[in-house]
Amino acid sequence: MPKSAKDSYQYRISNAITFIEENLKNVLTLDRIAQEACYSKYHFIRLFAAVTGETVVDYVRKRRVSESAHELILTREPIVAIAERYQFDSQQAYTRAFQSVFNTSPGKYRKKGHRLVTFERYTLSPADINKLQNDFVSMEPKIITITDRKLVGMRIKTSLSNDTTSQMWQQFMPRRFEIKNNKNTGYYSVQSFDEDITFDTFTEDVIFEKWAAVEVTDFDQIPEGMVSYVLPGGKYAIFIHKGPVDTFKKTMDYIHGKWLPNSGYELGQRNHFAIMGDKYHGPHHPKSEEEIWVPIQ
Repeated sequence: MPKSAKDSYQYRISNAITFIEENLKNVLTLDRIAQEACYSKYHFIRLFAAVTGETVVDYVRKRRVSESAHELILTREPIVAIAERYQFDSQQAYTRAFQSVFNTSPGKYRKKGHRLVTFERYTLSPADINKLQNDFVSMEPKIITITDRKLVGMRIKTSLSNDTTSQMWQQFMPRRFEIKNNKNTGYYSVQSFDEDITFDTFTEDVIFEKWAAVEVTDFDQIPEGMVSYVLPGGKYAIFIHKGPVDTFKKTMDYIHGKWLPNSGYELGQRNHFAIMGDKYHGPHHPKSEEEIWVPIQ
């Protein structure tokens, strides 16, 4: 890994952490934190988790709780006032967060009269970079530029906590032959998040759009119950994920935690998608392969 790339990587994440620390008592958004790191929101979310082992949301929550605990001991302010200062909506929400960190309530913690150190500011170290460098097998992508592609298929609204993607594919696959103008370039899995997702709303319950589709020559014939979609053209990095779906996180950690920060590219503001072709044997097959398309610029 080039020294300059490594230094830039550490500098950007450190900037974001410093910004978080300086604004624990202020409203924070994912967009604003990512801006401090000079990354797109979705790239930053993955990168931060790969480095620190915490999601951005969990890190901020734990740091707010940890710092607020200091004020519980040093002041006699009402607990609700401290909770509000650290951006918790209510004393009940603050108590739940506090218990998840300290395994006790704010009131009981205050009565003990001494501060326990549980979740300090994260300090980025060279070991973080080396971990990402060594944990994943080198995987160089193919870089290509494409024009817009026409897709026809089915779409659903789903969430990470209640993912109904498999049911959609079960409905789509028996009907795929109804699409007469199929270009036979594989099956497309596309997901689209709302651009208005904020720090406070980015959870496993966030609703997003998921597609099961194929590429077509035109939109002249769309089977009943299916819809059309134009996949934006542009430059993409194509990676090959090999193995079952439960190893997919390692592939994504490699892409966003190692390759992208050192590639010279930035993440493009277009949808990620996957293409499943002849080498795809199902989500649990050990020899399955699928293409992961990452928008870059």
